[in-house]
Amino acid sequence: MIALLLALILLPLFPLSMLFNAGLQVLPVWLRVPALVAFPAAGAWLLNQAAPPPEQYVLPLQLLAAFTALLYAWRLLSVQEVFIWARLQATSVWPLVWLAWLHGLHGKTLVFVALAMTIPAAVLMILGSSLSSRFGGAYLGLRGRIGPAFPRLTLAWVVTLLAALAAPPFPGFFAMLAVLQQIPVGLTVVVLAVWLLWSWAAALLWQHGLFGREWPRPAGTVDLSYGAGLGLMLTAVAAVLASIGGWSWWMH
Repeated sequence: MIALLLALILLPLFPLSMLFNAGLQVLPVWLRVPALVAFPAAGAWLLNQAAPPPEQYVLPLQLLAAFTALLYAWRLLSVQEVFIWARLQATSVWPLVWLAWLHGLHGKTLVFVALAMTIPAAVLMILGSSLSSRFGGAYLGLRGRIGPAFPRLTLAWVVTLLAALAAPPFPGFFAMLAVLQQIPVGLTVVVLAVWLLWSWAAALLWQHGLFGREWPRPAGTVDLSYGAGLGLMLTAVAAVLASIGGWSWWMH
């Protein structure tokens, strides 16, 4: 039971998720990034150690997880600030880990699911910091196209956003397939609705950053360095290849 309660703190469901988000918001970015990687990994590990909850708690836990995932996915639709977008999306992901666990997904696969769908949010935090250092903030609403001024940074942001919404062939896509394969049909509708809301929210964020009037490059700012851009792209390619290989092995 202690492992279950600790997992509830590391992979918070509503209303604990509100406290978690408030705490994450006040942390400096250099602490938010490792927190977004360590908390879901530790939470999934604790779920692997925990005994299944008593039968009478399973349905309430499922309902709470479904509500939390939908609530934060819906909340994303009104967000154009990258830091807030990243932490809300991560908060929407973690209830899906609970749903998969409640229906028998355990071991390394559960940890993979938690990390594959949360690491893009951590990378978005880093890119949000890059945007903030160039624009004075990571808010993309009413700003216009940033691509012409910062092509490499914009490309990295677009690729990371694709990974965050679990588009194929990124690891999150295979994690979503693993969740969908595990849960019953009734919950599949909820997970697909959450997935759709992530895509909708990402499209709205792209609308503000990729289209409209060209936003001029502020004086004294430079684009993402070639080395950093190449490193991010190689990391994305390695993650895609590893997830395809891992999925093939799991299905075999």
